[in-house]
Amino acid sequence: MSKRTEIFDRVYRAAEKYQRTGKHSQVSFRYNPEQRTEFGFSAWKHERDSDSVRNILVEDVRVSSQGMVYAVGVDNRYNLKQFTNKYPQHRRAYRIDRMVVDG
Repeated sequence: MSKRTEIFDRVYRAAEKYQRTGKHSQVSFRYNPEQRTEFGFSAWKHERDSDSVRNILVEDVRVSSQGMVYAVGVDNRYNLKQFTNKYPQHRRAYRIDRMVVDG
């Protein structure tokens, strides 16, 4: 199975579970630095960005009008219970073609 297929499969299964049961599945990933959109961040931000693991509780898979496929859900940055009550979870959409799934 190719890496792209593996990433899409994990995201799709997580979205399917949420649609079926209402319970989230977390997908942990990093962004591939070669496919990152260039913003005006400083060099240190770009150097460490690919090492930063992100977690999303996937709720849906959507396709934009430009044909980009996105994993849509809740950013699970604060995945410890003591933080989830203190800080609101953020809704996010991540492009699947830029994701590198860990584990």
